[in-house]
Amino acid sequence: MEKILVTGATGKLGRELIPRLLSAGREVKAGTRDPQRAQALFGGAAEAVELDYERTETWDAAVMWADRILLIPPPFDPQTDQALVPFMDWAVASGVGHVVLVSAMGVEALDDLPLRRVERRIEAVGVPFTFLRPNLYMQNFLASYVVRPIGERRAFALSAGTGQVSFVDVREVAEVAAAALTSDAHQRLAYTLTGPEALSFGAAAPILAAAAGSEVRYEPISDSQMQELLQGLGWRPEQAQVAVGLFRSVREGARAAVTSDMAAVLGRNPRDFRSFAQEHAAAWR
Repeated sequence: MEKILVTGATGKLGRELIPRLLSAGREVKAGTRDPQRAQALFGGAAEAVELDYERTETWDAAVMWADRILLIPPPFDPQTDQALVPFMDWAVASGVGHVVLVSAMGVEALDDLPLRRVERRIEAVGVPFTFLRPNLYMQNFLASYVVRPIGERRAFALSAGTGQVSFVDVREVAEVAAAALTSDAHQRLAYTLTGPEALSFGAAAPILAAAAGSEVRYEPISDSQMQELLQGLGWRPEQAQVAVGLFRSVREGARAAVTSDMAAVLGRNPRDFRSFAQEHAAAWR
């Protein structure tokens, strides 16, 4: 049986993916900077191992016996290629036979983006790969920079303007990742993963309000205000800059497309935002 290493195991996607792989009877290693947290999350069903892209001494134990890897970039890292490429090269040299990379929607059109440089390196190495390019997760509406201000003043502020986003549920991204990691049918393919419709944050706010049964407003703010907001929540300046750039891409229309890739892999239409909001209504009350 092939063995799978999931990096970023305690993040949004890893937490959803690993139980699915375990349920499918796969042997899984959970790579994370916090193995104790992974141990608590997965109850020992997955081997928790320390993995820090910046500490090469953690690499061997992580990639040992791994046949396939889900490679998750460090969140909002402006130099993600410098972190991921050396580790990926090491993993392939150690015998990993399939790399599934969690990339981002639209990177294929911008060769200077760090994540696109990672994709190109994987292509150049020649290892079988699958690229997952999800749009913004619906679960971002559960993040502190949205939930906290809604709780305090029934409004949240972002620098996304009136741009639209085809939000995708991270649980369904995990299903696609599981399919890619457990079958050869998805090798050398790239999937742009979106929800079934595009919504602006202004259109999303009344959907949250209807689910929560109380007012929720969206307030567009400037890039500099967004930078200040995130840094006030403890984000490092360089991470906040990446997030600001992401919301700028929303304003510019780069996140509005809807694709059929999710339905093609899963055999059903993806979850819509209203269903997600109703399921998580308590978060915005």
